[in-house]
Amino acid sequence: MISIKVNPHTVLNSDFSENVVYNLPDFPAYIKLGQLSTYPNFRTTSHWHDDFEFILLLDDELSYDVNGQHISLRAGEGIFISSQCFHYGYSDRYADCNFICILLSPHLLSVNEYFMRQFLDPLMQNTSFPYQKLIPAISWQNMILRDLLSLYEESTDKLKPFLILEKFSHILGLLSENMDSVSDVKTNTDDIQSLTLMIGFVQKNYQNKILLRDISAVGNCCKTKCTMLFQKYLGVPPVQYVTQYRLEKASTLLRSTGFSVTDIAYTCGFSNTSYFCELFHKYYHTTPKLYRNQIV
Repeated sequence: MISIKVNPHTVLNSDFSENVVYNLPDFPAYIKLGQLSTYPNFRTTSHWHDDFEFILLLDDELSYDVNGQHISLRAGEGIFISSQCFHYGYSDRYADCNFICILLSPHLLSVNEYFMRQFLDPLMQNTSFPYQKLIPAISWQNMILRDLLSLYEESTDKLKPFLILEKFSHILGLLSENMDSVSDVKTNTDDIQSLTLMIGFVQKNYQNKILLRDISAVGNCCKTKCTMLFQKYLGVPPVQYVTQYRLEKASTLLRSTGFSVTDIAYTCGFSNTSYFCELFHKYYHTTPKLYRNQIV
């Protein structure tokens, strides 16, 4: 087996938040078209970051989970996820869908301390407002959906920074004006802090052997509590989360490199190639080689 230097799809900061790979390295905006079938078992890996995230569903249906709250989306609907909230999308029907994913950093609008303190911080730090479902039938939400679509359509060739700043300001203004109308969502901050440490440990050490007791120890909780937290906030037990995270890393390498299946299996923490191929087929319903050929 050769040694592979991995360039992960998800890079973590020191606080275990996702280090988003933006369209342009020096301009913190990410605008891309996503497809659910590129993730294991039609389920994205739960993550969090400082950026505001927006999803606009283009077809079919998509379920979303934000801090343990479940939201169902239909074509034409969307969702706003606030800063530092755990979130992931999935389909229990294993149905594929296309969606626009937009991540915008609060730093884009950090014009001065007054603006941050009076307008951005109240939105970012409102724990009772972790998300907002966006539906076309509600006027102010429909304006946000149109802004999201415009941002994507105008960014297919290259990003337009002034347009992004304009639309971002408009969207956050609408959210700030209407967030008081959203019912309170209770979040256990101790649970979130413990889960953050455990997820960060998995994502930092997925290439090595990981046991349930290792994960729970990092979160300073027992194995039963650890399993409960993963199940409640991520929808899967810890061991399954590790498997899905490794498979997502493997699928990224299959799509973006010419490394052999064997090398990818060992690099992503699987004990042998046969076991990797068995799990890959279980979650992606195809073999690693066929998956790579389909992508190419």
